[in-house]
Amino acid sequence: MRDLVKRRKSQVRYQVGLSNGQSLHVYFWREKEFVSDRVVYVWNAAVIITDSRKKANKWKNRNPRGTKEKATGKVGLEGLKKALDIILEFRYRLKPNEYLFVVFDDEKRKSAYRWLERYGFMPFYKNGVFRAYGTFNPIYGQWLPGSNS
Repeated sequence: MRDLVKRRKSQVRYQVGLSNGQSLHVYFWREKEFVSDRVVYVWNAAVIITDSRKKANKWKNRNPRGTKEKATGKVGLEGLKKALDIILEFRYRLKPNEYLFVVFDDEKRKSAYRWLERYGFMPFYKNGVFRAYGTFNPIYGQWLPGSNS
C-alpha cells in the first residue's frame, strides 16, 4: 500500500481500484487534541468510493463552491472490506500518544461503520454526542483514562 501524500507528515491518503472500475479513497489526517489534560494526536479517517480522484478530493475538502460531492460507490461489500483492511493496517502505525477515529457524515455510514466494534474500536462521544469510532495501536495498550467522554 502506497501513501499518496508522502511529503505531509500529518496526512496520509490511499487509493485502491475496485472491480467495477471505481476507486476506494481512504484519507487520514492528524490533529492535536487535549484529553485528560494531556496532549494527544488524533488521526481521523474518512472513506469514499467514487469515479475519480478529483471527486474524492472535492468530497474530502468540502468543495469551496458550496456544492457537496456525492459518494457514488456502487461496489457493495468489496469496498467496505478493502477499507477495513487499510484502516486496520494503519492503526499499527500509531505511536503511543496517538488515536485513530473513523468519522461519519450521516446515519447510513454511521451504521455501516458499526462493524469496527468487532475489531476493538469503541464509540467516542464528545460533549455527550456520538462522534466516531476510535482505537489505539493494540501493541501499546489501552485508552487513556477519561478519553471516551
